[in-house]
Amino acid sequence: MLRDLASEKHLAYALVVRSGSKAYGIDVEGSDDDYVGVFVPRLRDLVSMGGIEKDTYAGNDPDYTVHEIGKFCRLALKGNPAILETLWNPDVIVCDGWGRALVGLRSRMLHRGSLVVYVEYAEAQLKRMVKGKGLHAKGGTYNGKYGAHLVRLLHAGIALAATGEVTVRVPPPLAALLLEIRTGKRSMEDVQALAAPLLDQLRRLASTNALPERPDTEAVDALVREARLSRKDA
Repeated sequence: MLRDLASEKHLAYALVVRSGSKAYGIDVEGSDDDYVGVFVPRLRDLVSMGGIEKDTYAGNDPDYTVHEIGKFCRLALKGNPAILETLWNPDVIVCDGWGRALVGLRSRMLHRGSLVVYVEYAEAQLKRMVKGKGLHAKGGTYNGKYGAHLVRLLHAGIALAATGEVTVRVPPPLAALLLEIRTGKRSMEDVQALAAPLLDQLRRLASTNALPERPDTEAVDALVREARLSRKDA
């Protein structure tokens, strides 16, 4: 599917990783394959009057989302957790020179505000979980995948504040807990009790972490320009 998309739309993949539960190490029987990636469009399409057709392509079977390199970097600089995970994900499917350059700049994309975004995502996830709506909810009821995602996200934010690195593959003790949550062995009330102190800790870390005050936007912008200009093929 991804290969066909690249051929049809004249995309050059810079980086593609296997994401989701299989990347985190909390997959169960029947878990889907998920992919996240970055593409560089042809220069002629980028500078044409109509511009590129899309800056994000997404589909199913398998599930995938690939972003144009400029959009991907804008999301990374904002602190989008799923985008940042792509740059630390060891389960790499495709990585060319531009992908390696992106990974080389990953720490310079982080900043103090990145943790604020983790807090915002976690708060939103908690609200959706309680309401039984949105991602992974079926029939308006609580779904353990929801709870596992929330707890994993909180731990990832706390680890980022402590280490300056984005955690993708979760450590075995946490993986065991997340699998209990995901498979329904923990109730929503259990998850709320687990999440509350973690969320409080993450909120404090969002204002006291040692990450840089600002990302290196100039270096990232230079990379985006160079990558876009490199696609001079017809």
